Amino acid sequence: MMASVASAQSNPEINVFFGFDFILHPIAIKWACQGAREQDLATFETLIAAFPEDAKSADLRTHLDALQQISEDDEGLTLISGSEISKEQAEQLCRAARPLSVAWATPEQLVNDNEDGVPSEQRTAWAEFWKVVENLQ
Repeated sequence: MMASVASAQSNPEINVFFGFDFILHPIAIKWACQGAREQDLATFETLIAAFPEDAKSADLRTHLDALQQISEDDEGLTLISGSEISKEQAEQLCRAARPLSVAWATPEQLVNDNEDGVPSEQRTAWAEFWKVVENLQ
């Protein structure tokens, strides 16, 4: 996602939310695993408010609403991941997803491609999540 943000700086035609699925889907997995959602939703609302045209163009609100609804479904984890997963895989995925957060994300970070404000525990949590996803494939 940060690479697309950097491209957006040099080319204003690119949407700041390009590639945002790399953030939305893991967070939706967290929600499907009964992880907290209020802070994430508040952050997404802040980002949508900061970039309303980009959010509209990316249809971000629709995607966010759909992922929220799917995450509440009994089969939410399967629907979000896009494939059937075993109970053990679901447990691994949930264990890795629950610590994820986007509360650190600010409009300035998106525009400036600045990861300095990302807490180290979140950097670690995201890296661990992607490692688990890789191992499940």
